[in-house]
Amino acid sequence: MIQLIKAEQLKIYNRPMVLIMGICLTIVIALVAVFNVDKSHKSETNDWKTELAEENHSLREDMQKAPEEMKPFFETQIKRNDYILEKGLSPNQMTAWKFVSLMSNFLPLITLFSLIVASDIVAGEFQWGTMKLLLIRPVSRWNLLLAKYCSVLLFAALLLALMLLLSWLIGAILFGVKGATDPFIFSRDKQTFQDIPMVMNISINYGLKMLTLFVIVTLSFVISILFRSSSWAVGISVFILFSGNLLTPILQHINAGWTKFFLFTNLNLEEYFFGSRSIEGMTLPFSIGVLLVHTFLLCLAGWIVFAKREVN
Repeated sequence: MIQLIKAEQLKIYNRPMVLIMGICLTIVIALVAVFNVDKSHKSETNDWKTELAEENHSLREDMQKAPEEMKPFFETQIKRNDYILEKGLSPNQMTAWKFVSLMSNFLPLITLFSLIVASDIVAGEFQWGTMKLLLIRPVSRWNLLLAKYCSVLLFAALLLALMLLLSWLIGAILFGVKGATDPFIFSRDKQTFQDIPMVMNISINYGLKMLTLFVIVTLSFVISILFRSSSWAVGISVFILFSGNLLTPILQHINAGWTKFFLFTNLNLEEYFFGSRSIEGMTLPFSIGVLLVHTFLLCLAGWIVFAKREVN
């Protein structure tokens, strides 16, 4: 099995597409870092406390003119600014650890890259006619499929680790290595604010997003089994991902009992730590359980289809 996984890993990393992905990822991280260098310098020269106090004054004036449904937004921002002023935390001062936390907003890029590879790993073999050559070897279909699945999960995990490492290295060069224990400010109810060390925020955020990344990779992998064309598999995977993300806010607004069992409703796990759930009855163990059930059913469906498929 280890040799099969190694062989699949070589197939993945020998593709020019993967090199392009790595270059694109590096460019994105570098551009975001350069943009934040100027922002960080301004925080060192400007009186950010005065600016924040003036911002609160403007927000209060705007809140009086705003419609009722918009006032909670202004109140939340004012309370957040008050918390920052009370703790004496510069909102613009960038550190390597804060930059790593900021780059978590770009994790959908990792998801997209992993989705493309997962959607192609089986469908590509059918498209190029190499699946028959793999199946005539003394290896069971189960072992072959499992090796491919483990390979795409490993690729997704390594890509996420690469993003974390590059973000920290570039951040350390431009902003310094301090800041691991700096506070990360968040609110669960949009009324009261609290903070945790930045390194803890990064661990929770990246750890939970790795779980959701694995679920999406599994979905794309199963789609790769269902279709013999790589382009169809990639296109349908991307469509399902984006349509699912668009449907989730609508389903949360409906707040029907069945919506909490929908796959995409349970993907945003970090909300349990840094936000609030709009659907009652949902907890972190519940969402993880739903994701595990979906993953199992997807793997089962993929295996049944692959085991019965005739290869010409």
